[in-house]
Amino acid sequence: MKLGTTISAAEAAVLLGTTSRAVRKACLHNRLDAKLSLGRGGSEYRILLESLPQEAQLRYWLQRLSAQPAASRREYLRDLGLAESLERELAGLAGVTRKQRAQPRPLTTQEATQARLAFEQLPPGVQREGERRMRIMLALHDAQGRTRTERYRAVAEECGESVATLRRWYARVSHLTHHSDWIPALAPAWCGGRPKAELSNDAWQFILSEWSVQSKPALLPIYRRAAVEASRHGWELPSYKTVKRRIDALPATVKVLRREGNEPFGKLFPAIQRDYSTLGLHDMWVSDGRKADVFCKWPDGYVGRPILMAWQELRTRKVLGWRLGKVENAELTRLSFRDAAQRSGALPHEALLDNGRAYASKQITGGQPTRNRFKFDEGEAHGLLTLLGIKPVWTTPYRGQSKPIESYWNTIAEAEKCAAFVGSYCGNKPDAKPEDFDPRKVVPIEHYAAFVRETIEEKNARPHRGDSMDGRSPDELYSELLGVTPVRHPTEQQLRLCLLVAEQVRLDEGYGLTILGNRYWCEALAHLQHRGPYTARFDPSDANTPVAVYDGERFLCEVPITLRVGFRDMEAAKDHMRERRRAQRAAKEEAAAIAGMERAKRSWEQPLAEAQEPGRQPTPPIPLLVRTSRVHRTDRPPLQTAADRERELQEFRAKRDRGLRLLREGDERKKAAGGL
Repeated sequence: MKLGTTISAAEAAVLLGTTSRAVRKACLHNRLDAKLSLGRGGSEYRILLESLPQEAQLRYWLQRLSAQPAASRREYLRDLGLAESLERELAGLAGVTRKQRAQPRPLTTQEATQARLAFEQLPPGVQREGERRMRIMLALHDAQGRTRTERYRAVAEECGESVATLRRWYARVSHLTHHSDWIPALAPAWCGGRPKAELSNDAWQFILSEWSVQSKPALLPIYRRAAVEASRHGWELPSYKTVKRRIDALPATVKVLRREGNEPFGKLFPAIQRDYSTLGLHDMWVSDGRKADVFCKWPDGYVGRPILMAWQELRTRKVLGWRLGKVENAELTRLSFRDAAQRSGALPHEALLDNGRAYASKQITGGQPTRNRFKFDEGEAHGLLTLLGIKPVWTTPYRGQSKPIESYWNTIAEAEKCAAFVGSYCGNKPDAKPEDFDPRKVVPIEHYAAFVRETIEEKNARPHRGDSMDGRSPDELYSELLGVTPVRHPTEQQLRLCLLVAEQVRLDEGYGLTILGNRYWCEALAHLQHRGPYTARFDPSDANTPVAVYDGERFLCEVPITLRVGFRDMEAAKDHMRERRRAQRAAKEEAAAIAGMERAKRSWEQPLAEAQEPGRQPTPPIPLLVRTSRVHRTDRPPLQTAADRERELQEFRAKRDRGLRLLREGDERKKAAGGL
C-alpha cells in the first residue's frame, strides 16, 4: 500500500456510508487517524486511509483500479504494494489476475500422434464419451449469430450439460488448431471404480508359480490349493473369479512364454523377409538332411529309413545334387556335394549349413576358424570346403526358418504319402503312423531313389512363387542367370577330393603309413625331414588307391599300398631286396654328390681367401700326375624320367599281383591238404 495516503472527511464519509459531521466528530475524539491542514476554505481534516476499515479501503482502491485501462490494471495493482490479503480480495472484486497464466500451446505432430495412440488404447466406453463431447464442441463452435453466453446456454440445453461443464470442455480444446486433436483431449479420465479385492503378494506368487508351468494345469485346482495355504499362513485371498480376472489380465506374451515355452513364444514374431535379388548365381548353396518317412531295403539286407541330403542353389531355389544314405555323416555330405558340383559344373562362394556333426566335422569344415561345434586347432587337417575355398555360414540350431531348404522338404513329405508306398509309409512321428503300416512291406532303395529323382525334377520345373522368382521355375531362372553370371568351375582334382577322406597321420619307424590296417610306403616318404603329423587323403572304399600326403595345403607325394606276400615267395623277396638296393644306391650317389659339392666349394673359397690376405702372394699349385685305379664308367643310366617311373610302377604292380596269386594258390593247397 502506498503509505501516507490521505482522504478528506467528505470522501471518508462516502466510503463509510455516513455523514461528514460524523467523520469529523470521530476525528475530534481520535477514533480516526487524522490531521488538520489548511485548505482553500480554511482548515480541514485529512484522514489516513489505513485507519479506515478494510471494506472502506477496498471501495477506495476499487474505484481507482476500475478507472484504469483493462490492459494495465494488473500492473497498477502490483504497483500499489497492498497487503497480500487486501490485494487478493481487491483482485477478485476487480476481476484482475495477479499472475500471468501460461497459455496452453498447440500440440506438435509427435504429441498429437502419441495422444491419438493413447486414445485408441482406452476402453470403448471412454472413446464413445470422447466422441460425444467432440460433437457438442463442434455444435458450440458452429453456432453463429449469438453472443458467447447465448451460445453456451443454447448448446447446454440441447445436450443436457451445464454451461460450466461446456466452458471447462472448451478450455481443453481452445488452443488446439486441428479438430482431429479434440477427441483425445475431451476423453474423460475415468479411473478407479470399485476398489480391488485384497490379494496377498505371497498368495499371488504361489498361484503364479503353480500356474506358470508348461504342463498347463487348470486354475481351479491351483486356487483350491492356494486356499489351503492361505488359511495356514494367513494370506488374503479373494474369490476365484477375481484371481481368474487377474490371470486373464496378464500380457499374452508372458502367458505364452511361461505356459508354452520359447519355441511358441518365437512364433509370436514374424519371420524375417529376405531379398533374394541381392544374391548372384552360385553365391551361396544351402544343404540339409532329412530322414524319409518310408522304410527301405538296401541290397545288403539293411532295412531302415534313408537319409536324403540335398544341396540347393539359394538364388534360384534349384536342387543341384542329392544323395541317399543310411546315416547322416561326413561321407554322405562329401558325396552329395560332389554330385551337386559335378552336375552343375560350379562351386559356390559360401555354404549355408547347420552345426550338426555331418557338416561341422573336420572332414568337411576342418581348418575353418568359425567352426562352432569343435575346438579350432591350427594344425588340424583342412576339410573339403576349406580346400575348395568355400566359406561356411552357420545357421541357428533347431530353427528351420534359418535354412530355406527346410520348406523344400514339405514337397518330399507330401509326395511320400502316395499309394506306391502304402504299408512302408510310417509317418514323421509315432502318433502319425497309419494303421496300414507293415514292416514287411519295405521299398527297395532303388525304387525310392527313382521316386526322389522324379520329385526333385518336377519341383525344379514347377513355377515358383518365392521372392524375386517372378513366377519362373528354378530351371528357367537358373538357365537365364547362367548365361550372364561368371561361374567358378571345379577341376577334376577338386572333384576327386570329394571322394577322399582326410586324416592326420604320423610316419612309423619305417617311414611308412598305416591307414585302416593297410600299410603304405614309397621312397619319397623316407626323404621327409620329420615324421609328422601330415594330412593323408585316401579313398575309404578302395584301399588300393594311392594315398595323397599333404603338409598343410602343400602336396608332398602319392603313396601306394604295400601288400603282403607269401612266406616262400622268393621272387617277391628278390624284388623287395632289388628295390631296397636301388634306393640305397641312389641315396649313396646323392650323398656323394653333396659331399663333392662341398669339396668343390671349399677348393674355390680357400685360394680366394689366401689371395685376399695383405702382403701374401698366392702359391701356384704344383701339377701332379694322377693315376686312377679303374676306368670312369660312361654307361651309367641317366636320371629317371616319368616314363621310367611309370614302367617301374607297372612292373611292381605285376609282381604284386603275381605274389597275391601265389599266396591264394598256397592257401588253397593248404585247405585241400587239410581236407584230405
